[in-house]
Amino acid sequence: MWNASNDGSGDRQNETPDDRAERIRQRAYELWEAEGRQEGRTDEYWKRAEELIEDEAQTAYPPSASRGNRT
Repeated sequence: MWNASNDGSGDRQNETPDDRAERIRQRAYELWEAEGRQEGRTDEYWKRAEELIEDEAQTAYPPSASRGNRT
């Protein structure tokens, strides 16, 4: 059902659309496995994985941005 070859790590700032799709595929696979490998819910797992990846991208920020202005 899924290809689970990528661990999702690496530099996401330079991520290509193919890299992003692979991360989504991996996350969807993890969700599918965690929920008992239920068949017929591929689109649901993909959508949830997409949302999780997007949430991670929105909350990620460079460490220097979190320290504020230290002049």
